[in-house]
Amino acid sequence: IALIDGFNPCTMWVLTFLLTLLISVSHSRKRIFAVGYTFVLVIYIIYFLFMVAWLNIFLYMGFREPVRIIIGLVALVAGVINCKEYFFFRKGITLMIQERNKSSLVKRIEGMKDVIKKGSMHALITTSILLAAFASLVELPCTAGWPIIYTNVLVDTMFPELSGLGLREILAQRSFEETFPCYLYILFYNLVYIMPLATIITLFGYFFIDKQITQEQMQIIKLIGGVIMMALGIILLVNPDLLMLV
Repeated sequence: IALIDGFNPCTMWVLTFLLTLLISVSHSRKRIFAVGYTFVLVIYIIYFLFMVAWLNIFLYMGFREPVRIIIGLVALVAGVINCKEYFFFRKGITLMIQERNKSSLVKRIEGMKDVIKKGSMHALITTSILLAAFASLVELPCTAGWPIIYTNVLVDTMFPELSGLGLREILAQRSFEETFPCYLYILFYNLVYIMPLATIITLFGYFFIDKQITQEQMQIIKLIGGVIMMALGIILLVNPDLLMLV
C-alpha cells in the first residue's frame, strides 16, 4: 500500500515542477539535492504525523465494526473518483489538487527563482521546507485514503480485542509499550512512501531530466490507484481478515 501511495501524482507533479524550475535556473547538483531531499524529508514528517493522528483516532475509538464499513465505503467511492480521472480528467468531483491551490503552488515555486539563483544554501533549504509544508497540506485530499485504510487495518490487526469496547475501557488498556510497534509500522510505511520521490530526485540530480509528469501519466497513476483502492474497499466490506498484517 505504501509503494502504491508513493506514486501520488499530486506530490510528483509538485516535485517535478520544482526540480524542472531549479534546473532551468541552476545546474548545481548540490542545490538540486538540497531542495529535493529537503522537500521529501518534510513530506515524510508531515505524512507521518497525519498517519499518527489517524492511528490514535482508531486506537481510542470503540465500536469499530461500523468504522470499518464506513472506511470500506469511502475507499470504494474514492476509488471510483480516481478511476474517473482516467476518462474525465478533473471533470466533476475530483480528489486532485484544486486549481486555486495549484495556482498558489505554482506562484510559490516560481517565487523561489531568486533564492535558487542568488540565495544562500540556508535560505534555499528554509524556503524548500515552507514550500513542502504548504504542498503537503493542499495535497492531503489527493492521497488521504491510503493512510486511513492502512492505519485502520493496522489497529484491527494489532488490537483485535478493542472492537466493541468503549473509550474508557480502551484508554484503561493501552500503554505506550503496546502501541509502539504501530509507530514503527508507520515509520516504515513512510519510508517506502517516499522511495519513488527520492528516486525522481536522484535521476534529476545525476541526469538533469528536464521533464514534468504529464497529464497522461497522472491519469494512468490515478486509474491504477483507483482500481486497487476499490479492491481494498471491497475486501474491507466482505472479508477484512485478508488484509491482516500478521
